[in-house]
Amino acid sequence: MTYPRQLTGLAAVIDRVCAALTGNHLETKLAIPFNPTSEQIKNNGYTMEQMTIWKDNPEALNMSSSFPVELQELKVLLNVKRQLALFRVANDHEREVFRDAPREGQVGYQPLVGFADAYPLHIMNVASVADVRKRVADTIPNLEVLRFRPNIVVEGPPAYDEDAWKYVRIGKFEYYVACRTARCLLPNVHPSTGVKHPAEPDRTLKSYRRIDAGSPKDACLGMQMVPATPVCSIRVGDTIEVLRTGEHLYTPQ
Repeated sequence: MTYPRQLTGLAAVIDRVCAALTGNHLETKLAIPFNPTSEQIKNNGYTMEQMTIWKDNPEALNMSSSFPVELQELKVLLNVKRQLALFRVANDHEREVFRDAPREGQVGYQPLVGFADAYPLHIMNVASVADVRKRVADTIPNLEVLRFRPNIVVEGPPAYDEDAWKYVRIGKFEYYVACRTARCLLPNVHPSTGVKHPAEPDRTLKSYRRIDAGSPKDACLGMQMVPATPVCSIRVGDTIEVLRTGEHLYTPQ
C-alpha cells in the first residue's frame, strides 16, 4: 500500500518541484502479511473485531497495530475525522450473498463476499465507459474505468451490451450475472488523487442511465456477478462468452 508522503518546509517544496518535473510525489510504502499466520497475529497484536457493513455484522482482523504512525498520517491526508483503522477479511467470517444471487440449493454453495458492498465480482465493459467518457469530455477529459471500481474489465462487446447478460463463461469457469450496478457518488472521486468532482459523471449518467425499475432514481453502469462454483480463477486475457441473456430487476439493500 502506498500514499503520498506528508512533508513540511523545504522538503515539501522539493517534493512539489519533483512532482512538477516527473509527475510523481514522494510516497510512503507499507507492507503487511497478506494472509497472516496465527503466530504473526499474536506477535503483532492483531485482534478480531465486529464490523458493520450495511445490515451485516461480520468479524474482521484489525491490523492497525502494525502502522500506528502511518495511519495517523493517512488520517490527516484523507481528512478523516473519526478513527482510522486497517482491517482484513477474516477467514471463515465472510458474508453470504443472497440478494439477486443463486441459492445454495441451486449451485451447491452460497456465494460469499468480504468487505465489498454486496457482491464479490464487479464487471465493467470498456466500450460502455468510453461512451460515458465522450459525454463528460468537457468536465472530465480522461474518464477512466477505475473510477467505477471494477475488479473485472472486459473489452470487445458493444457499449451497454452487458445490461442483459445473465450467465457468462470467463476462461474455464462460469458466473451468474446477478444484477446491474446502481451507482452511488463514488465515481465522482478520482481513484488516484481522491479529488471529488462536484457533479460528474453522476449527473450525466443519471440523464440517460436510469434504466432499472428496481432502482429508478439511480444510474446503472456495470454488472455484479457471483461464481457458479465455490472455486474459480480469472486470468488476464481470458475470453468471455455470454451463455444467457435476459431481464434484470435490481433489489435494493
